[in-house]
Formats: sequence, structure tokens, C-alpha cells
Amino acid sequence: MRLQWKYSLVINLCVIAILVAFYFFDSTRVRNEMYALHALGAERGAELKKIVENTILDAVVREIETTKRLDARRLDQILNRLKWEHPDMKDVLNVHISLNDTRVRSSLLAREDAVDINLDAADLAQIESKGATIRTVEGQNATAMVIKYTVVLTGPSPVELDPSGIAYASILDEGALPYDVWYDVWWRMFGEEVYVPDEPVIPEEKGRRWRVTDQEKGDLYNLWRQDDILWIQRSLTGYIQVLFDVPYIGRSIRYSLLMHAILIVIVGALLVILIDLTTNHLIMRPLERMTRIIQSAERGNLSTQADYSSDEIGKATYNLARMLWQLRDSHSKRIAALGQFAAGVAHEIRNPLNSIGMTAQHLKSVFSQSEVKPADIEEAKELLDIVDEKITELKQTSEQFLTLNRPRKLNVAPINLNALMDRVLSEFTLIAEEAKVQVIRNYDKTLPDIPLDPGLMQQTLFNLVQNSVQAMPKGGSIYVTTMIDEIDETSRQIVLEIRDTGIGIPEEIQEQIYDAYFTTKDATGGIGLGLAISHQIITAHKGKIEVRSKMGMGTAFKISFTLDRDHAP
Repeated sequence: MRLQWKYSLVINLCVIAILVAFYFFDSTRVRNEMYALHALGAERGAELKKIVENTILDAVVREIETTKRLDARRLDQILNRLKWEHPDMKDVLNVHISLNDTRVRSSLLAREDAVDINLDAADLAQIESKGATIRTVEGQNATAMVIKYTVVLTGPSPVELDPSGIAYASILDEGALPYDVWYDVWWRMFGEEVYVPDEPVIPEEKGRRWRVTDQEKGDLYNLWRQDDILWIQRSLTGYIQVLFDVPYIGRSIRYSLLMHAILIVIVGALLVILIDLTTNHLIMRPLERMTRIIQSAERGNLSTQADYSSDEIGKATYNLARMLWQLRDSHSKRIAALGQFAAGVAHEIRNPLNSIGMTAQHLKSVFSQSEVKPADIEEAKELLDIVDEKITELKQTSEQFLTLNRPRKLNVAPINLNALMDRVLSEFTLIAEEAKVQVIRNYDKTLPDIPLDPGLMQQTLFNLVQNSVQAMPKGGSIYVTTMIDEIDETSRQIVLEIRDTGIGIPEEIQEQIYDAYFTTKDATGGIGLGLAISHQIITAHKGKIEVRSKMGMGTAFKISFTLDRDHAP
């Protein structure tokens, strides 16, 4: 997995896990607080209803029954006296009293114009069914309880219906209370002109009960039918709203906000710690390890025995350490090769220079004589020939140095590799017999001619066979094999293998055998250019040379040249 995806996955999963835990913990806490508030609210609601009914409602009803009307000023005074004198009123913030509708007529505190008790259909239905409604006041830590009051001003009075005058029974059975019936009832009851309200009649029970409201005076008339008697009762009705202070709601809100802030701080701290630990583990530590490796490499102290992680940074660190190790090893090898090259150069030019120096000294002594004889002149000519010969050797050596680091110029011609190999082996006939070396040929007779430089390839094969003979001081065998190797459908290669049963090449130096002036034959005068030149010649032919060797079991050099499928056999 790529580091960026691994890092993102770990961070996102941990963040999601912490946020989910925070949500469940906080929702559980809030739910428990809500349950506690509901329980406390229910308990508190029962206490508030008791205060409203036993203290405020009783005082209001007694006042209205005494005065037979709603006197707002007197009710205001009574409410203020209750607030200061009654211990149950300490949490009461305000009291609103309405008459017939929801418009406030009396209040504990100073009233404002057009103040209503807000009641919707659901509130009215709850008041009718349960006697009261309780709700929270928006924007305040307060609870409002609303109850309905009814004050009877006169007892029920019967009015016997006169069926001879008006067909009351059939009219009332239809659920209506027409003006004729209302006028007759009013006149018999009160003996005065009838007052017709704007909205006179509200049927509560079809054909049996009606309610008539005096919109001007606020009086309420309840009428109900019992057989042929119509009963009428005068009363006042309205609503009382009491606002109670609920301090525990404010405390609960503040506590909930405080806990929420604390939890957010904790979650933030956990996320910071998590991101820091993840970043430190996945990124910073591997980068610090990489930095230490680079610093150690700068000090020359490099070790590949470290424990690397399996992520991208660990792999990059391992590759960096391996590269630095290879660079250091390659640098060491190049320094060693340079030393060997310098030693080889010194060895190559030392002998000719010594000969030239000795010849020059001898010439000096010859011409330093008082009389130079003709024999001395002849001797001087011979010495100058020696100097010229040594100078030629130095030129050849310099040419070898120059060609080691630049491509060879090839004079190619079609040649059969089997025939070229036989020509090289013919030069070793006597040498092989003296060294007790047996040459075994295994040629592919269908081998096609290939474009090669005969002189350079003969030099290359000569070096390889000579190395094989020198690697078997006690005798042995040389196996020379040629073959055609199929690579794929479009190409093939010509393969020449020279294998001996000699002492072998140590594995640790096999990569160096093609370096110039690297040799294992210092004791026999080898200068280490044979394989270097052979490798260069084969590479110039776009060929490939490979070595397989094991100590005590011999060495095999495999040379291959790639041919197109269209090349004739």
C-alpha cells in the first residue's frame, strides 16, 4: 500500500472512530440529562399546578365572586399581596388573567396594551381535557402554566317553555337557539330588554346545551334543556397564566455547554495526539533513520545491517543504503583499479625507459673517449636501434592506453567462427602438448558465417585460450563448443564457449577480471590487459561475454553474437 493512502486511511479511520465515540458518549449524556429534566419537570409541574390552583386560582375566584365582576385594579393588588406574603409565590415571575378570551385584563406586573395569552387549539384542548397546560417560555428560563377559571354569578334559574306560543321543542331539537326563543327566555328571566351579543350562541350539545357570551360586559350565560324546562346560569370565565422561574434549566444548559466544550477539547487533544503519533511513526521516524544513514555515509560509517520498515520510506531507505554501499564499494574498487592501472602503466613503461636510460649512458661513455673508432660508431648505431625499438614499444603501449577507453575500429568480414577457432588452437599445439593439456572440440557444423574483425577476434580468442592453458599448470582439458541458440521467433545467437578444468577464479574478484591491469599473475609477469582488451573487442562487435567459474572446478567463458532470423545458416 502506498504511504499516502496508508497514512490517509489510518488518520481517517481514527478520526471517524473518535468522532463516533464522541457522538455516542455525548448523545448518551444529553439523553440522560433530558430524562432527568423530564422527571424533574414532571415533579415540578405537579408542584406548580398545586400552587396555581390552591393559591392563585382560589384568590381570583373569591375576588370575582365577591365583586360579581372582574375588577382589574383590585386583582392586581391581590396578586401583588400574594407575591410578597405567600411563600409558594417566591418563584412566580408574573401572573396574567384574561376574561372570556385570551386578552390579558389583569397582571402581577405592569400590563402592556394588547398583551395576549398565547394559546393554540392544542393548548385549549389540553386545558379542557386535563384542566391545565404547561410549556416552556422561549427566550427565558421560565415555565408557563395556564388554567381556566369559571365563576358562577347566579345560580341556575328555570324557565318553563310554553309550547302553545312557539314550537320550542322542534326548534331546539334542531340545535339552534333563535332570537325568538332567546328573547322569550331573557324576558321571563330578567324582565328587561334583551341584549343580543355579536356572536350570541355557541352550541355545546346539539338541542341540549348552549353558551351565550355578553361581549360588552363579559358575562357568560350557560343554557341547558331538561325536558320542557330551559335552565339559565350567569357566570364569568377566562384563563390564568402563571410564569414560574425555573433556575435548574439555566444551570442544566450551562452545565451541558460546559461538558460539550470539555468533550470537544478532549476530542481535539486526542486527534492532535493521534495525528502526531501516526505522523511520527509512519513518516518522521523513517525520515530520521534515512537522515542518520546519510550522515553516517558522509562520515564513512555505512552499514546495511539495519532494520527497515516495509513501507515506502523503509524501502526507499533500504535502497538508499544499498546504493550508498554499492557506491562506496564501487568507489573502492575504482580506486583499487586505478592503483592497478597506474602500476600496470609504470610496469609497461619502466623496462623501455630503463633500456633507453642505460643505452644513453653507454652512448655517453662511447663518445666521451678522446678518439672514436669506427667500431665505436657501429656500436653506437646498434645502441640507437635499441633506443628506436624501445620508443616503438612505448608508442604501442600508449596506443593500448588510448584504445582502452574508446571504441575499437573494426574491419569486419564474413568469417566462420569454427575456422577462426581452429586457427587459434593451431598456435597452441606444441604448448598444449608440453603443458599436458587436451583440447576437445565440439563444433556445430551448420554454423553460418558472421561479420567479424578477423585480427581482433583472433587476438581475443588467443587471450582466452592462453588463460585456460595457464590456469592448468598440472595439465587438464579445454572444451571448445560452438552452437546456435534460439532466442525467440525473430532472432537467434551464435555461441562460443571455452571451458577449462583449471584452478578457477575466486567469486569475489570475478567482477574485476575485465578491469585494465587487474591480474592474478603478478608472479608470472602478467600485466592484466588480456581480458580487458578481449572484453572491449567483443563489446565493439555488439557481442556479449560471460564467465562462470568455481574454485578447483575450472572456468568457462561464453561469447555470444545475436543474429536476425533472416540471416542465412
